[in-house]
Amino acid sequence: MYVAIDIGGTQMRSALIDESFNILARNSTATGLNSRPLDLFSHVTNIIKSDLKKFTDLPVSGFGVSAPSVDKRSGKFVNPPNLPLWDGFSILEFIETEFSVPAYVGNDASLAALAEHKLGSGVGTKNMLYFTISTGVGGGIIINGDLYEGESGFAGELGHITVNASGEKCNCGNIGCLETYISGPSIVRQFLEKRDKSRESILRSDSIPTTAQIFEASSAGDILSKEVVGVAGGYLGVGIVSVMHTFEPERIVIGGGVSAGLNQLMPYISERVSRNALAHFNGCIDIRRANFSKDSSLIGAACYVELQK
Repeated sequence: MYVAIDIGGTQMRSALIDESFNILARNSTATGLNSRPLDLFSHVTNIIKSDLKKFTDLPVSGFGVSAPSVDKRSGKFVNPPNLPLWDGFSILEFIETEFSVPAYVGNDASLAALAEHKLGSGVGTKNMLYFTISTGVGGGIIINGDLYEGESGFAGELGHITVNASGEKCNCGNIGCLETYISGPSIVRQFLEKRDKSRESILRSDSIPTTAQIFEASSAGDILSKEVVGVAGGYLGVGIVSVMHTFEPERIVIGGGVSAGLNQLMPYISERVSRNALAHFNGCIDIRRANFSKDSSLIGAACYVELQK
């Protein structure tokens, strides 16, 4: 059995996963810009210990941790833009002290890519790229059937490709990152900015919509929502063209909460790819939604432990 932990900008999830990658138990705890890692890990540790008591017949092979902006060698966070108080915190040291079992940490999007390649929408491919789009934007890279992590595990920061050199400032400090235009919070922000300029929408004017509501309104023909979705899809297309030219993947898999709106985004992605991709890339790209949706990183954390055997 594997213990998997997935750390994100809005929540930290834990799960017990069997050798066939079925989730046996799961829990979640809220995170955020002001969250403190030691407090949260102490809380989650108690939950995991309680869950483990229910499966005493299954030995724990190891812990897999999926996290953003973490050095896989040291297990320490390095300036995570959406979890600023976590900088320097060592996940591996904490887990190995508490549980006395091997622990492995990898980039959240890279581990999601591993899960999709092994068990999900990337099965059968040799070269695959994965985008996760939710609170932030990340990526994972599969080359010749193997996960490519880079020297210290930071490969695949696709959310920080520059798509507009004179654009909005990103949480990472750079200007015009892809994340600034296609993450869930960015889509909502763009909608509110346009609505505040007296633009009409079928969505209520006295509340803040979710990305799901914006996609639903776009599908229903709401002009303002369609415009916002079009901008996001266009910028995602710019990012996809960049990675197509760099890696020439067989398939691109898109996961995370925003992937629920992929059907609305695809016309704008396709238009941008047709316009900007080199001629020999056009018509060759296969884009699919992730199979595991929100569980890609959890399943991937378990796959990552298996990979270390």
